[in-house]
Amino acid sequence: MAFIEIVPPGRATGATAAAYAYMAEVGGRDLIARIVQMFSLRPASMRRMIRTWELVMWAGDEPRPMRETVAAAVSRFNDCHY
Repeated sequence: MAFIEIVPPGRATGATAAAYAYMAEVGGRDLIARIVQMFSLRPASMRRMIRTWELVMWAGDEPRPMRETVAAAVSRFNDCHY
């Protein structure tokens, strides 16, 4: 099994802590998904990933349930578990 070192949200400092705070703000909750935590050693990349997620999932007029459904269908089509 692969292992990726992460900085947990409770131990993050500096740019990583700021990126986690941005994720909590964008996501509307303090729970930070593991897929986001995987970027914790590269906070600039984590922030870009969160921003992309924000644009895809929360910006625009389509209802979020429809976006989630499309994202799930695309992931299944691509045999991606995320």
